[in-house]
Amino acid sequence: MEGAIRKAILKTPAEEPDELLTAIRDVCAQIDNVNTRFSMESDGDMIEACIFELEALRARYRYLLRRAKSRGVTASRYSFPDEIAEKSV
Repeated sequence: MEGAIRKAILKTPAEEPDELLTAIRDVCAQIDNVNTRFSMESDGDMIEACIFELEALRARYRYLLRRAKSRGVTASRYSFPDEIAEKSV
């Protein structure tokens, strides 16, 4: 009985498709921002920090895509901002 209660408490609510798409869009925007910062940096430590941040964001992006695919979430190409849609073509 206690195990069932614990599972019910710890169970996360189902994520809405719009929330997943919004999270994916946010990560894409963050990746663009870090890429811009990376191209303007000249300090080695800051370049390294940008690289680590990009890798973390890419991992999050892959995770979100996996979740969206497992839930059957789809989006038309035109549901994303123009600059993100152009880069993915």
